[in-house]
Amino acid sequence: MTKSTIYQEGAIRKIKFRTFTAMIFSLFLFMACTPVSILKISDAEAVLHSRPIPVGYSFTTRYIHSVEKTPVEDDYRVVGGKIWAWEERVVSQNAGLPIAVPRNGRLVADGKWFRFRGGRSAWERFYYRVGDERFGKNILILPGRSRVIHELFRICPTRRLDFSVGVSPLWEALFKERHL
Repeated sequence: MTKSTIYQEGAIRKIKFRTFTAMIFSLFLFMACTPVSILKISDAEAVLHSRPIPVGYSFTTRYIHSVEKTPVEDDYRVVGGKIWAWEERVVSQNAGLPIAVPRNGRLVADGKWFRFRGGRSAWERFYYRVGDERFGKNILILPGRSRVIHELFRICPTRRLDFSVGVSPLWEALFKERHL
């Protein structure tokens, strides 16, 4: 091997290493700056919960109806930057609970629940009033490897929570992540 051949092989190795390094750095930069959806739950004082979520992320709220003393469950999905009311489940249909089939939706009675599905209600943000031990007993159920149940009536009794969806770069979402 001549000196020029050795020099060329060394130069090629440097170029390959620099190209590989630049590709890895570009990939990392792209992943860090990729916009992600964030579910944020806050009250008047602070952000209580903030985390990146996938498309179709679901969560459930549950409370005891103040007049009927019956459980009510609401399922939500996050799609297209909005929180969609997916299904509402009630045991009875009296005093302030749904009784009519939603427009663009349907009613399914399965013996335990009256399930109101659809209706096309969606919000970028909605407000949720939390009760206490006596009224409401509000619970938030978040999905994960194992379902996480938060007793909101103990964590933040009598507060109004703001559920919203936003977008931010992945690095910022992970840096500012908070859990109830």
